[in-house]
Amino acid sequence: MTFIKNHQILIISLAIIVIILSVMGIFFIRRWLKASKSSNRKPISKIVKRAKSVIKTNKIKNNLGELYIFYGDYLAAKDYIMKIKPDAQIIDNDELPLIVIDKNNSSLLFANDDLSSLYKLKSKLNLQFYKLNFCIDISNTHENNNINEIYKELSKLRLKNFIISFYTSSEHYQSYNNAIGKKSIFKLTSNENSNNVDEAILLKILSHKDDVDDKYHNIKILNQIRKTLKNIYPQLKSIDKDVFINFSLNIPDNIIAKRDTIFFSSSPKGIIINLISLLFSCIFIINIFQQIGLKDKISIKNLDPSSEINAHQILKEARKKIDDTLLLDILYPKSIKYHFIYEQYANALLKNVILPKYNDSYDLSMVTSFLIFFEYLNNKDVNQETDGMLRIISSFTNLSEKQLEVVIKYTNRDLKVETVKTAIGRANKLYTNRLLVVGEDSESYLSTQGFNAEYLGISNTKRAKFINDIYIKYLYKCTIDNSILDLKNNYIIPIEVNNIFSMYQEQFDTSSKKLCNSSYISSVTKSVSLIFNQEETERKFESFSDMLDHIYYLVKSLEKNANDVTDEGKEQTGSITVSLVNYVLNSVVNSTYNKDELPLINPVSKKLYMEFAPNFYSKKILISPIYSKEYIKDNIEPINKKFDRLLNNLKSNFNIEPDFMIAIYKSSINNYNAKYINSYNRMIDRLNNDIEFSKNISNKNALNLYLLAMSSKDSSFNSLIEFYSSNTDLVSDESETNPTKKINKLQQFYGKIVKLSKQNDSKEQNDVSLWTPVDNYFKENDEYLKSKNYIDYREVYKQLNNLIREQGYSATYKEIKQGYKPLQKVYSDLSEINNPNNNNLYKLLKKHIDVAIDTIKTIAIQDAITKLDNTVNVEYEFINSQFPFNKDSNNIATNEMITKDFDSNGYIYSAFVEQLSPLLSYNKTDDKWYSNDFTTSEQVDYLNKYNKVYLLNKLLWDEKRNPQPIKFEITPIPNKDNDYTFFSIILDKQNYVNSLNIAYSNSMEISYNWNSLESTTITIKFEDGSTDQISYHGKWSILKAIKDANCDQSNICTWEVKHNGKTYPVSFKIESKFLQVLGWQKQGDTDVQ
Repeated sequence: MTFIKNHQILIISLAIIVIILSVMGIFFIRRWLKASKSSNRKPISKIVKRAKSVIKTNKIKNNLGELYIFYGDYLAAKDYIMKIKPDAQIIDNDELPLIVIDKNNSSLLFANDDLSSLYKLKSKLNLQFYKLNFCIDISNTHENNNINEIYKELSKLRLKNFIISFYTSSEHYQSYNNAIGKKSIFKLTSNENSNNVDEAILLKILSHKDDVDDKYHNIKILNQIRKTLKNIYPQLKSIDKDVFINFSLNIPDNIIAKRDTIFFSSSPKGIIINLISLLFSCIFIINIFQQIGLKDKISIKNLDPSSEINAHQILKEARKKIDDTLLLDILYPKSIKYHFIYEQYANALLKNVILPKYNDSYDLSMVTSFLIFFEYLNNKDVNQETDGMLRIISSFTNLSEKQLEVVIKYTNRDLKVETVKTAIGRANKLYTNRLLVVGEDSESYLSTQGFNAEYLGISNTKRAKFINDIYIKYLYKCTIDNSILDLKNNYIIPIEVNNIFSMYQEQFDTSSKKLCNSSYISSVTKSVSLIFNQEETERKFESFSDMLDHIYYLVKSLEKNANDVTDEGKEQTGSITVSLVNYVLNSVVNSTYNKDELPLINPVSKKLYMEFAPNFYSKKILISPIYSKEYIKDNIEPINKKFDRLLNNLKSNFNIEPDFMIAIYKSSINNYNAKYINSYNRMIDRLNNDIEFSKNISNKNALNLYLLAMSSKDSSFNSLIEFYSSNTDLVSDESETNPTKKINKLQQFYGKIVKLSKQNDSKEQNDVSLWTPVDNYFKENDEYLKSKNYIDYREVYKQLNNLIREQGYSATYKEIKQGYKPLQKVYSDLSEINNPNNNNLYKLLKKHIDVAIDTIKTIAIQDAITKLDNTVNVEYEFINSQFPFNKDSNNIATNEMITKDFDSNGYIYSAFVEQLSPLLSYNKTDDKWYSNDFTTSEQVDYLNKYNKVYLLNKLLWDEKRNPQPIKFEITPIPNKDNDYTFFSIILDKQNYVNSLNIAYSNSMEISYNWNSLESTTITIKFEDGSTDQISYHGKWSILKAIKDANCDQSNICTWEVKHNGKTYPVSFKIESKFLQVLGWQKQGDTDVQ
């Protein structure tokens, strides 16, 4: 047995492992045997594997499921389950059965004529079925429903709930469901008389607001259900379970799973649990026999009555023996496991300590105390009076109160009877022979001399402790008096004992009653008990409010107790009360003062937080209600007033000025103010940091709602700002307008701490508001929010909305771009609260107006681009695909096309000017239109298109819409390596450039009449006088020539002229604004398209 005890954990663990391995081994063997027998069946391992994977993925731990038996084919069954569990995943082998898995549990659906794999699937998926659902396809009549046979086959599943439901593929099932309503499930019996249910449903169908055709089909469906029910009613008689019928079609029932319907499982898990339970039962039986042997082996000997430490050691050794003997001893409660040890210990204390001390006592008070104890022992009574007596006996015997409780609870009955008999015999002897005496100390307990001037001269803290010690002696006396009365009222006291009690009462009758029943001792009792209560002295405070309530309660209670004294002890009671008040303040305040910060009040639950959902913000704003003006008024100002009353009371009634407590209060106020400011800063910062805000205002509808919300005083955002404004302005107007108002004591003390140099003269003090730091921090913001400037701020949103409604986005954009005065004023006013130390509100309000402006600009630009996309852009792309706009194109745009599109009334030019010119600004120096708001690639693309259209119009036509020549700057480039002496480029008779093959420092400007068909010719002349040339004819001849030339980055174009079989290069530097616009030459840093 010793080996088993020493290795109990190992042995029990091995036993459990053997049980688990044995059970699992048996089940694996059974499964292998079943698999070999069913080798001819279609395997279901694939769907089981898939089902387990889905269960694991969905983290489904609930093994309760539903079992469906379906009367119909595979397609109908699958359609049915998809309708009642639309979110479930269906796993099958394209035939029944189906495994249905949703987010909560798994279910199985079988055909009524094949349940062969039911128990295998149930075991594989570890399922327990809490209800059985027979579903019948009413679209196809089933004469042989064999419900009774199937139910008998499934009886060992111990299913309590039995449901019959119906399926149809008819498209009218929804109309039928609507007609019969939600209450469509009825509990049935084997009684075939169900006409009341049928008639009720029929009445619902007929009274429903359907047309005649729907009612016809609904009644037809009901008749199909009636016909089905008629076939199955005879089979219900043998079913002993609750049967429900669901008259709705293709919808789930609401029958809830009941855990108490699930019985013991034959799964490996269930068998293992039961075998382990059996193992522990055997262990407990073994322990019973072990305990019988222990009682003979363990006994407490050599107990030293005067040493609790020695007794404790003996008990410890005895308990160790029990722990070493019992298997799994930790499972036993100590009161049961160590009962016979405690019994021996209690017997030893009674025989060796208490009884000898009693036998040596002759003092009347002491003997009376022991006899009271023996009476409580005899009656095994532990109550409030017993506790008091235990303290007295403890002082006589040096035993602890705990040891004495053990004696009362565990002393052997026989010893108890013998002890009481002995005590009664000695009591009779003492009384008869007049051996009892009154001790010298007894008389001093019966007066108030303990609280004389000598004791009250001790320092406050020591005096309070001394008061407590003296009071204990008074308490003993009164406890004895009360205990005698308690015993006489509740038990039959032996005559011998009653004689002693009567003698005690006669001896101390006058003085005892005077003391214990006096208002003086009652006051001291209440006060000392109140102050020296251990729970109170060890109490920790979470807030200044808690500490204040505690001190206030104690001081008022002490004061009330002192006022209740009406006898000669009133003066002494007052002195005691002062000592106890000082003790309270010192003990409470000193323990609290060491804390870093003591919150002013306790936090509230987050469930009570105030919640704001500002318009267009993605997150809700939460703020604790403790940071609000109403909360200050209802909860914190009362703290202020209570503290003032306490200070006045301490000063006037006890001559106490608690400077440390005032310092703690100041610290708590500062802490509260800092958190108050931080809470509102966090609220505004949270709005400022919401990156989703601007994204929520990205279209016309959102912008319209946004502008309306921002201009409305009652919108959720403006309500939040109103809350911010009203709760960051805490100092009352009266305090501001009447600075000479008389202040209260608290404010005097507060001022004293803040400015120690000032006198405590209320006439010279100004009102020191506790919340001034909060007001000063938010002063600029509050002044702005209460000014006309903030009204203008809200109004500008309305003005922008009206401007959009009246003039459109493009015109509104233009107004903003040109400096919309109301908007400029709002920005100017806002800048006044842009304080570097507190500018989060400025950032928030500016962000709101910036988002509105940016959205207006974005919508205006996008509207313009969308209109151009839907109108002229196709035409623009088409003409830009032709020569000369597309240098590589072989199709030449006609002059008529160019004029129709690009002159001042041109289709493309007019549309671009109408849509984009209000959105752009003109740079005269660069001769370009620009906008910093065009940022996306699409927007920049349209900006470039606009500049191209604008320049084409400007270069090709004059102000009167007449075609004007195109200017070219041409410089001949000499070629010394060739023997020609002259070359030229000729546009017409007036526009040509000649060169003597020398370097020219200046270019020459010539004009090309783009609206004509003049040819462009490159001519060279040799020393022998011979010439040769290249000519380009038709529209845009000069551009054809430039296209044919080889032009470099310096705009030097070279043509090759062949003469007598030799090629001669001829070069001109050709520059033109028109070529830049076409994109043939670089135009500054910006491309046009």
